[in-house]
Amino acid sequence: MQYNPPDLHIVKQVIAQIFSHAPSILVDRMEEGMSTYVYRISHANEVFYLRVQPEANASFAPEVHVHQLLRSKGVKVPEVIHFERENELLQRSIMVTTEIKGMPLGHCAVETDTRKILFEAGRDLAIINSLPVEGFGWIRRDKCEMTRLEAEFPTYRAFISEHLESDLADLEDRVLPKSDIITIGHILARYDGWLDGGEAWLAHGDFDMTHIYQVQGQYTGIIDFGEIRGTHMFYDLGHFKMYDGEMLPFLVFPYLVEGYREVTVLPPNYEQHVSLASLLIAVRTLARTLEKRPACIDDHHGLKSIQKDTQILLA
Repeated sequence: MQYNPPDLHIVKQVIAQIFSHAPSILVDRMEEGMSTYVYRISHANEVFYLRVQPEANASFAPEVHVHQLLRSKGVKVPEVIHFERENELLQRSIMVTTEIKGMPLGHCAVETDTRKILFEAGRDLAIINSLPVEGFGWIRRDKCEMTRLEAEFPTYRAFISEHLESDLADLEDRVLPKSDIITIGHILARYDGWLDGGEAWLAHGDFDMTHIYQVQGQYTGIIDFGEIRGTHMFYDLGHFKMYDGEMLPFLVFPYLVEGYREVTVLPPNYEQHVSLASLLIAVRTLARTLEKRPACIDDHHGLKSIQKDTQILLA
């Protein structure tokens, strides 16, 4: 469903009320916000971000809860300085956060710095993935009180199965040859048991190089929790792996895993678990790209990642 962004004049009124002490404020809408509307607020030497929910019945309460929990555990994420379940002017939930300094990791071209940054990001990601969730899928945003994180589906299988069959049907022949679809079917049959059981943990949901920030080779934090969901512990690792090699001329996933393992013990077969997650995410991502941005499908990195993942999973 498409939503129209709020009137910028009203947005500026809301910001003026929140920052009533500030005589001079610059406001710019950020185009990269996908799940929410994002506005950059500049005042003196400080930068803040206003996020506006596109849906009337959706609240930022889960994200506020997640940010507070993670900051209490030492994870480098933005601080939430203002939150409203429903702003009177916008008739939407809003949240204001501090800035994570720097630029995305993809702008860091030195491999030694990249390794150090990803090691620290990997430790933070492991802590993110250690937060328990009741259920699988998108985090529910319709609760008035946040005592725990709740998601839509009772099992991981139910979450994964929601779109899988139709996605594969859409991709067959249009994006992937029938032989690849058959191979994916064999893989799903081989690892079918991995879709059952297990606890649900928090996933960032869109974890890649663009959400890891750094300043001159120093890790500064992780941004954008607008895609949070409950899933197994390998989801974010799989999402990152799917895009590995797209932004930099060298592979960096092993550096992330090094840091992750400082916090969480991974099983001996973690590479297969991560590759299965990466494969399933790639199928869903390609199907959505085909629907929304078909002109981008031929160059999508998910096509390469599927080939790599199938090799690992069939070995």
